[in-house]
Amino acid sequence: MLRLLILLALALGSRWALAGQACLVMSEEGSAFSEAADALGTELRSAGHRLQTLPSPLRGDDNATLNNCALIITLGARAAQSITALAPRSLVLHTLLPRSAYERLPVRAEDARRVSAVFIDQPAPRQIELLRIALPEWSRVALLVGRESLELGQRLQSAARDRRLRPTLAQLSEESELYPTLQRALAEPSILLAMPDSTVYNNRTISNILLTAYHQRSPVVGFSPAYVKAGALLALYSTPAQVGQQAGEAARQGLTTGTLPPPAAPRHFRVSTNPYVARSLGIILDEPGALRERLERAEGNP
Repeated sequence: MLRLLILLALALGSRWALAGQACLVMSEEGSAFSEAADALGTELRSAGHRLQTLPSPLRGDDNATLNNCALIITLGARAAQSITALAPRSLVLHTLLPRSAYERLPVRAEDARRVSAVFIDQPAPRQIELLRIALPEWSRVALLVGRESLELGQRLQSAARDRRLRPTLAQLSEESELYPTLQRALAEPSILLAMPDSTVYNNRTISNILLTAYHQRSPVVGFSPAYVKAGALLALYSTPAQVGQQAGEAARQGLTTGTLPPPAAPRHFRVSTNPYVARSLGIILDEPGALRERLERAEGNP
């Protein structure tokens, strides 16, 4: 009888241990992924949960480890695709990926309730509200989209119209169409709102896009601080640490309750500005911190 009780206690202890176990799969090594992973790990460990990081690409013997995880967390679109292909029975939380990449994952209907995400890109209403706050005298907004960003462009277009701005949505199928399309979109000075789409915005095109927009007296609003350094007027973005912390909070809920919160945009964000570009275009901008505070108040966050 005593031996049976001991075995039962060990079995329950093992089950409870697995209940607090989370596995992290990163798309690649890099500062952004490490920053997000550190913030996520700190959040989980503060609640007494364990986090095991698996190398990418996954090895054959990693499947056994994944099967013993109550929650699998992915960082980046590549890791999300790998884990989705395995169709694990655990809770799955994807993060550090755009909403469009998450929506393209082939998740089965029966698995949808176990899968959630914290996106890296900003919600359309927040982006448009920033334009109204930072550039109140500008009403025209140019949106250049490819296949990857058409749905996002349509959401931005709708949000801009809701706020009585005048958006122009221009779609291109290949990179060779970029500059004629850009020149048409900026025939009248407009805010060029950049968005994550490798067909349109990539290392080959960004310098010429910024230069063309500058010559057309059109400010560019980017989605990372790198854009501001390269010559964009301002950028709205969330840091990997901010996204990682929010993902950690969602993971804690999943491990505690067995249910993940719904997919969500990042709650916290930053604004960067380029005062040199502002002066060159004759634009007066508030300080980044003031813009962020006004945007937070507009969203109802004190």
